[in-house]
Amino acid sequence: MWRNSMAQNVKVESCMILHDGTQTCIDPSIPLLSVLGKKYTMLILGVLGNVDYGRNFNEIRREIPGSSSTMISRRLADLTGLDLITRYESEGRILYSLTDLGMKVRKDLIPLFMYMEEHSH
Repeated sequence: MWRNSMAQNVKVESCMILHDGTQTCIDPSIPLLSVLGKKYTMLILGVLGNVDYGRNFNEIRREIPGSSSTMISRRLADLTGLDLITRYESEGRILYSLTDLGMKVRKDLIPLFMYMEEHSH
C-alpha cells in the first residue's frame, strides 16, 4: 500500500500484519476494530449470541448490568451499521439478533476471551 505524503510516495507498512509469510492490511478492519473497542459492544455480541432468537432493547439492557440506555442504543446502531446485528419487527416488537457476520466475528473472538480469562489471574 502506498500513500502520498508531502508530495512523496511513501510506503506505509504500519498497516500490515505479517503472518505465515503473507501480509494482510488491517486498514479495511479499522471501522470494525473501532466499534469492537467501544463500551458494551462485546457484551451485546455476547448477549445476542447466547440465544437463538431475537432480543428486544430492554432484554439486552437488563442482561448488561450497569448499562445506560443511551450507550446501548448507540452500540446497537453501530453494530447494525456494520451488519453485525440486524434490527427487525416481529409481532409488533422491535428485536435484534446477530447476522451471519456477527456470529462469525463473535465465534472468532471467543478464543481470545478464553485466553484472557485463563491469564487474568
